[in-house]
Amino acid sequence: CWLFTGLNVLRAKMIARHDMSRFEFSQNFCSFYDLLEKSNLFLQAIIDTRALPLDNREVDWLLRNPIGDGGQFTGVSNLVMKYGVVPKEVMPETYQSEHTLYMRNILKLKLREGALLLRGAKSDAVAAKLKGDMLIEIYRILVECLGEPPTEFEWSMYDKQGNLVSTKTYTPKSFYEEYLGEDL
Repeated sequence: CWLFTGLNVLRAKMIARHDMSRFEFSQNFCSFYDLLEKSNLFLQAIIDTRALPLDNREVDWLLRNPIGDGGQFTGVSNLVMKYGVVPKEVMPETYQSEHTLYMRNILKLKLREGALLLRGAKSDAVAAKLKGDMLIEIYRILVECLGEPPTEFEWSMYDKQGNLVSTKTYTPKSFYEEYLGEDL
């Protein structure tokens, strides 16, 4: 909901600025990176608290809530500035992106499993290596559920009358910079 709303604010600005009849950003693309970032933050928090006992309130809270649904516009802004954006047709919705319960449950289980491994790490170097391996696994799960985010794509812009304005090749970051950079 928060991601959809944030992208719709940006969508309206893009349509107005470029005289388009319709356009949608890929929520799926931003959701992919939101889940990856939240997973990274969780794993780092586990590393930072691994010396605390399991019944510590902070550790207990982390393990009960490894990844959440919520967010706010600053989260949208941060994701877009870091990873860019893509049109919806470049990374369309999947069944899992529209029905996130099972995917989130898998991610929660995987993150909790990773938390147990991280808490047993004997050194910071071992913990860092384990975290990297876990993030690779989280990335793989996200690709299976949401699709692989594009690194480059071709997109054609049409005006309100349906006339082709331009066709270019973009990266998600270059698309953001060309169409939204000054709006965030």
